[in-house]
Amino acid sequence: MRVVMVSTGAPPDPLGGIGTYVEGLLGGLASRDAEVHLVGASRHRGLPPESGDGRVTVHRVPTGLPRTRLSMAIALARLNLAGIRYVVRRRPDVVAVHDWMCAPAGLVCALLLRLPVCFHVHSAEIFRGEGGRGAVAYAGRLLTRVMSRWARLVVVPSPDTVAAVPFLAGNAVVVSHGAGKAWRMPCPDAAEREVVRKDVRARYGLPDGRRLVVFAGRYAAHKGVTELVEAIGRIPDVTLVLAGSGWPEIGPDERLHRLVAQLGLRDRVHVLGRFLGTGELRDHLVAADVCAFPSAYEPFGFVALEAMALRARTVVGPGFDEAVVGSEEGTCLRTTTMSVDELAAAVLRALSGDDPELGDRARRYVLDHHSWEAAADRTLRVYAQAVRR
Repeated sequence: MRVVMVSTGAPPDPLGGIGTYVEGLLGGLASRDAEVHLVGASRHRGLPPESGDGRVTVHRVPTGLPRTRLSMAIALARLNLAGIRYVVRRRPDVVAVHDWMCAPAGLVCALLLRLPVCFHVHSAEIFRGEGGRGAVAYAGRLLTRVMSRWARLVVVPSPDTVAAVPFLAGNAVVVSHGAGKAWRMPCPDAAEREVVRKDVRARYGLPDGRRLVVFAGRYAAHKGVTELVEAIGRIPDVTLVLAGSGWPEIGPDERLHRLVAQLGLRDRVHVLGRFLGTGELRDHLVAADVCAFPSAYEPFGFVALEAMALRARTVVGPGFDEAVVGSEEGTCLRTTTMSVDELAAAVLRALSGDDPELGDRARRYVLDHHSWEAAADRTLRVYAQAVRR
């Protein structure tokens, strides 16, 4: 089977959840019995336009990192046109387009080229709360609806995504992902863990006895960042590191700094305002006494699985699908609400060490349920199903 994918992220080390997904999936597909071609946007302009690994070929469309809506629209237009041209040349058995930003290419392939198209809906954020406001979200909802209508199959990462997008009910196949970048984050032994822990703690000047809580992700309202800051304010002798950024939202870094100042937590909360590279993120997750991701909504939740794969004691919010993180199997602590009181209690419980096997259970669960090889096999079965329909 020959597959052409069109995605907003292309390896190596793409930004965002879709890029993380594509990079992991291609790694799993490299040894599978399928010819896979990815047409993806790349922020690394110095890389070759095309490269291969096994039966996987990556065709890069250089876009840099768009900073305005206009530059983003131009980058997406170039990506979709490149995807269409590639499909015309390769004439694959199936085309897979990733999220609404690649839907124009999918619609051309389905309606004009009459090819089977699988449409991957990675997130329902544009259908929820603040993420659903504005012209961009409206365009995203429209393209999602139209592409869902004409795709042979719609692929989603979790049952919660189907529940959040009403018109997907009965028209979507759930295909669980692998564990994000965990495959690029080797789990340390006890000696290395101690070295990493001391190094990261020294960066922030943590005194002896001070515990470290780490968050990584966008500073968006639904990520629960403000609730986490307030919760830390109720727990003594704890430092919080917030790795991430507000992009593409406007101004949340400043709002977060103001909140930290208002609560008198400047000496205990570090707002980094930047995303960490894979190695640096791994070190922070390893060094943390607790990793906390209190989201009200997560389409899948790679960062929590990455932390769990490193044996981190992990707290997640109600937006994480239990079927993804396995909280009912004792792999992590999952809050049922966005209450600051409940979140503070969960972090305190994780810090207490009352359950010394929590990290070991978390790692075993991720290894058993979220390998990219298994995700690749599941995905290929769905693509074959689309070809047969």
